[in-house]
Amino acid sequence: MARTTEAITPSSWRKVIAIATLASVIVSIVILAFTWPTKAMEAKNLPVSIAGPEAAVSQFEQGLKDRGIETFDFKQASSREDAERQIKERETYGAIVFTEGAAPEVMTAPAANASANQMLTGVAQQMNAQVQQQATAAKTQALQQAAQAGGQQGAIATQQLEQLKTEQEKLQQAQVKTTAVVPLGDGDPNGMGLAVAAFPLVMGGIIGGVLSISLVKGTVRRFATTGLYGILGGLFMTLILGTWFGFVPGDFGALWATFGMTVFATASFMVGMSALFADVVGIGLGAVISMFIGNPLSGANMPWQFIPAPWGALGQLMVPGASNTLLRNIAYFPDASNSLQWAVLLGWAGFGLLAGAIGWAWKERRATHMSAEDDTASVGAKTETKTEQNADVPDNVEIPWKTANI
Repeated sequence: MARTTEAITPSSWRKVIAIATLASVIVSIVILAFTWPTKAMEAKNLPVSIAGPEAAVSQFEQGLKDRGIETFDFKQASSREDAERQIKERETYGAIVFTEGAAPEVMTAPAANASANQMLTGVAQQMNAQVQQQATAAKTQALQQAAQAGGQQGAIATQQLEQLKTEQEKLQQAQVKTTAVVPLGDGDPNGMGLAVAAFPLVMGGIIGGVLSISLVKGTVRRFATTGLYGILGGLFMTLILGTWFGFVPGDFGALWATFGMTVFATASFMVGMSALFADVVGIGLGAVISMFIGNPLSGANMPWQFIPAPWGALGQLMVPGASNTLLRNIAYFPDASNSLQWAVLLGWAGFGLLAGAIGWAWKERRATHMSAEDDTASVGAKTETKTEQNADVPDNVEIPWKTANI
């Protein structure tokens, strides 16, 4: 038996060019979305506490201004304890404390952000270098005076040499102290674990939304799927990242709630958009907003203050940025306020539920209206049929259904 093969018509060259161009534009947008924040980042306006005598503080700030350094946005602290409180409540990323008659102290919070910690550590190293320069200059001056002096002046110079040596020893002992107020946990000593987990967390929300929309029918059941996914997915992520790997220390229940609400917020938004518009719209908006906008602006790998305004602040009002900050707070900063972060996550989840309810109600109303139109059309069709049948029957023939009392 002969086999019949259908000829495949090749696509037009115009379509080939169009698809290649579209793919190039899409990949360019993706690259821009992920790399633009890093390219546009400026190491400036980092909130840092500063405390100490007014003269020392003013001299330090003026020295930075004279050198054109705008890295820090200093917040005045009344004391060392107040500066420590500001760090623990995440008002600042660190502190510089001056004490009369003692060496300055640089307080850091490695758990807040690796980049900010490196910058503050660099400040401590620069201040130490200045101390060493002063000590070396004092020693050089003393040696020069001793070499040039003779007789009585030599004796005086010897005394001065001893005094300068004493001052040199004091300067060498006056090393700038660096104190890690909020260190990282033993399970993630470099802070890489939490930063690396940020992207899979974004993907987790998108995956939940895509599967709920693609494989489940009915708006209510889709939301039920995302809710159950938030509970189970949050549990598994807490067990892996918290209990097993130790990347995210902290209260198990709080971490579970955070992971669960993070993926639920994204998935709920996607389901809501699919109910309000169409499935493809829900999936597309979820991917674009979460992955290509929210994730690059989240501040997972850099202080969000480094991202040009207003994008850095906007990133904190999206699911990836809010969840990243919330996880760090729960893991390392129990004194920090989490009201804004919870409000953001609940807001995105609530918006998705509201959109889903509106979309469901609109579709139900439309279905009811269409059903009523179908019923009306059906009744009209039956009436027409009966009229035609009556027209074909002679007048002298008695029809039972026609003479019956209705």
